[in-house]
Amino acid sequence: MALVLRRIYDVYQEFLVDRRDQRSAHLPLAGNPWPMTLVLAVYLYVVLNAGPRFMAHRKPYDLRIVMRVYNLVQVLLNTVLFLWIVIKTFVVYGDYNFSCQLCNYTSDFRGMEEMYLSYSYFMLKVLDLADTVFFVLRKKQSHVSFLHVYHHTLMAIGSYFGLLFVPGGHAVMLGVWNTLVHAVMYFYYFLSSYGSQYSGWWKHYLTRMQLLQFMHLAVHFGVPLFFNRSCQFPRIWMGIGFLQALLILGLFTDFYIKSYVVKRKSV
Repeated sequence: MALVLRRIYDVYQEFLVDRRDQRSAHLPLAGNPWPMTLVLAVYLYVVLNAGPRFMAHRKPYDLRIVMRVYNLVQVLLNTVLFLWIVIKTFVVYGDYNFSCQLCNYTSDFRGMEEMYLSYSYFMLKVLDLADTVFFVLRKKQSHVSFLHVYHHTLMAIGSYFGLLFVPGGHAVMLGVWNTLVHAVMYFYYFLSSYGSQYSGWWKHYLTRMQLLQFMHLAVHFGVPLFFNRSCQFPRIWMGIGFLQALLILGLFTDFYIKSYVVKRKSV
């Protein structure tokens, strides 16, 4: 038992302390993994267990004002981050390699800027967890689906480890797509709070946009993974990006078919 515990400690020390990018180690929630582990554990416990039990005999909370402010903040933050990434990556520097872009681990201005972009993206994924809490407090537990919880949890974990090991580089495209989609999505949520007459037609196209996102990301990570063996971006992260894009694409495709194709045929 002692040897097993020692091995676990050695793996933890090697991969989460010695090999991680030390430039972000001082930032909130980006140091050792325990605070982030606690955040996710509390999140899952609240939205899957404690929250539904707490709301079982209570009326839904009216959170329209809170959610409108939250949605507008999300639109603003995602739009700013999207423009920051796009302008700096594709305009100011203009040397992004779509087939293999390496991370900049230096402490010069560009390297630190890329790291802080990754950190900002990570913090947005933490903020996204509030979505599910709002569903629970509004007694919309049917919205707390496997796809929803899995996606939010996965993005928080993935962005955390991305910050630790591959802050930028080829993974920048994930940030570009995700911030763009979320800016549109939260604006849709904002309009929805005023009634379906302002947003009803958006949802169909928003889902298509999400499908396009994951199709492109599967190609973006898949091409260098399978066809560019000389690419020195860590292959394990290429593989993770490719497989997760395919998995989420499958889940969203299933959602799209059930929500729009099947329902349209049944009408």
